[in-house]
Amino acid sequence: MAKKQSFGDKTSKSQGKGDWKYVKFVKSIQSEKTNQYRFNEQMIRLEGGETLDSALKRMNELKTAQDIEMPTFDEPEEITASEEKPESIAEADTSDKKSA
Repeated sequence: MAKKQSFGDKTSKSQGKGDWKYVKFVKSIQSEKTNQYRFNEQMIRLEGGETLDSALKRMNELKTAQDIEMPTFDEPEEITASEEKPESIAEADTSDKKSA
């Protein structure tokens, strides 16, 4: 005879995969062109006792971290007359460097 198992018994077993569980996440979005609803399916790995909400938040944070653009510095900016150091400060800086 076959052993009776519930769905909870099957999902609670660890099968050498570590402490992970996989969940199918179905998200509905409305198409801009046709105004029909579309369903996007995605398999999400839950680590340990993680909930689906925390896994989605973690994935969203990773996605936004990848979208951040780093600033590029092509040419050095020229110092204008208003941004230059006053002579008294410039002289003090040079005298400090000579004494060190």
